[in-house]
Amino acid sequence: MRLCLYLHPFDLRALAGHGGLARVRDLGFDEVAIAASYHDGRWLMPWHPEGRVRFLDDGTVHFRPLTDYGELPPLTSAEVPADGPSPLARLAAEAGAAGLRARAWTVFTHNSRLGALRPDLCVQNAMGDVYPYALCPAQPAVQRYVAALARDVGAHDGVQTIELEALGQMGWKHSSHHDKASFAPAGLLDAALSACFCPACVRQLAALGRDPAAAAAAARACIARALTDGDALAPARQPANAADAAAAGVDVGWLDAVLAGRAATVRALAAAVAAAAPRCALAAQVHPQPWFTGSQLAADAAAAFPAAVERVVTAYGEGPDAIDRMLAAAPIQAARHAGSPLRVCFWPKAPQFTGDEDLVKLRDACRRSGVGAIAVYHLGLLPWRTIERVAKMLRA
Repeated sequence: MRLCLYLHPFDLRALAGHGGLARVRDLGFDEVAIAASYHDGRWLMPWHPEGRVRFLDDGTVHFRPLTDYGELPPLTSAEVPADGPSPLARLAAEAGAAGLRARAWTVFTHNSRLGALRPDLCVQNAMGDVYPYALCPAQPAVQRYVAALARDVGAHDGVQTIELEALGQMGWKHSSHHDKASFAPAGLLDAALSACFCPACVRQLAALGRDPAAAAAAARACIARALTDGDALAPARQPANAADAAAAGVDVGWLDAVLAGRAATVRALAAAVAAAAPRCALAAQVHPQPWFTGSQLAADAAAAFPAAVERVVTAYGEGPDAIDRMLAAAPIQAARHAGSPLRVCFWPKAPQFTGDEDLVKLRDACRRSGVGAIAVYHLGLLPWRTIERVAKMLRA
């Protein structure tokens, strides 16, 4: 299996004092994936020479935009120098010289800066609440932004693959400000809070022959049952999937309509991205949960991409046993049987991973499932001791 390492532009700069990309190659990595666009964050960095706590630029790109983005112009990050190559251009050139493949890890609709500027283009739930961190990909202006971003990233010589993160519709489950809730929405409640009924999604549902008003009303009723009429001391268990909902006598017809709309959006995005970056291979981040609305596409929706497009199973918060179950899930198995290349991205930290035995379990689970590559998240967040240990065990 190939081994990949994620990094940010400031990690690339800091590597100069730690052996550069040659050290990454010598540890056994085959590929590096640099963030081409990213959202905000506060990172605790174990070895960076400029400090330990870093606040990331919000909703910026780490290259010089050349394409017309329409209503959503991107902001160039502070990591792009006034003169000389941008971080993406630099990695594309230096990775090849070091014998590594270069991947552009690109975040699309997760952009709080643009969302705050244009709330009318964001995901809007059935209650009318807007999620400013989530641009809605059903909006034509957002689709234009997505295509332009893919075009600019794909135009960099040396970038072999574009990894697609937050390409679809993000929902409720997102760390935002200081999140507070009396209980964690899950299952059907999470789906109801995550369903988008912005004007573009309403038009799309109507075009698909669905009743958007009825779907929104049903989603509101679901939210009311769980929240308004609920009890924080004894929160009701929400069905985890459509089969459980049917067994409990819960009507999820509204959810079928929402998922049909999302699938139509992903089909349009898949075609737009492929046309915008014809020179690059594509990799779609996926999740086996069919209702999932995080930074990854639900694996069922990702079926809109051709089989040749790599499926990246991102498992930042799971240990080896949970990752093994994710790989065994029906949607992931369907992608495998269709011949799609599989990749697992994981974060080697406690309590999910506590020793070499867990790394061996992950390695063996990936081999059993026909995984072609394992990606390690993330260079700047991990001590060198951990990076070296992970590379050694996964290469064994």
